[in-house]
Amino acid sequence: MKSMYWDVVDAGSLVHVYNEQFAGVPHCYPVSPEEFEIGIRYRKDADKPYDELHSEKFIVGEQNGKIVGFADVVVVETKENEQKKYKGLIRFLTYQPGCRAVGQALLEEAEKYLRDLGMDEISAFRITYARDDYSYRFYHLGFGLVSDQTMHIYALFRVNGYEINSTEQGEVFMDQPEYSVAEPMLPDNQVEIVVKQQPGRGVLPGLTVQAFRNGREIGVCESLSVGQYCQASEAQDWVFIKWIGVENEKRGEGWGRYLLQKNLWEMRKIGYKNTVISTDIINYRAQLFYTNYGYQVVDTTYGFVKNI
Repeated sequence: MKSMYWDVVDAGSLVHVYNEQFAGVPHCYPVSPEEFEIGIRYRKDADKPYDELHSEKFIVGEQNGKIVGFADVVVVETKENEQKKYKGLIRFLTYQPGCRAVGQALLEEAEKYLRDLGMDEISAFRITYARDDYSYRFYHLGFGLVSDQTMHIYALFRVNGYEINSTEQGEVFMDQPEYSVAEPMLPDNQVEIVVKQQPGRGVLPGLTVQAFRNGREIGVCESLSVGQYCQASEAQDWVFIKWIGVENEKRGEGWGRYLLQKNLWEMRKIGYKNTVISTDIINYRAQLFYTNYGYQVVDTTYGFVKNI
């Protein structure tokens, strides 16, 4: 394998590799070169670039004159107890199935690059379970984890000593295509429901449904267009249920189901046809709720960590 080191400004030339190798992976839509570069450089929920990423390089693997894989490596500046900390991150790694030696070489070079920069621990695909986790905006709704649909990548990390990150680094994705929904009945007539549309990067807006009792919020359901994360036309009529929250004392009264159904009903009126939802791999209560509501699991994803 011939390896090359590229800067982020050259990343757009790798878009064909991404599009070819992630075709068919749930919610990994084709992207343009410009969208690819912007989605790498800019935060997923805000249109401004990361300033915490240092020494970022793309290690590009070429075989027989063709680029068959790449790894994106970076040092992340974080704060712990008001002190700066630096962490090694493999933001992304992919290689063509069947080219295992290329994948191995890319991973070894990524580790060496970060080790030479003084990193003794490497996170892979996501460094923290947080809003700003340095994942690619367009990849897997911005979650940036390793899909079990790309088992050749998942297995590569595991046989090289990477463990699933102990801080709940995993997400289950569930779809309900061509969903049908009726307007739900309000469980309590003394509760006020507030519906707000929020324009975003998608063709259709996002939506927030809030439930208030005596002026206090008792529950909320937030949704976004999948177009918030990618520009592909096939993403624009998908609604992503990003968050459902109900106050502890109101749980078990049907508010979670009501808020979800209300949100989906409002989104259907706007023009959405399909819905996706996700939850942590160990949030079995949410998995039970969503799958009994009609969602079906389409993907499970993971983040990794390794001491070097």
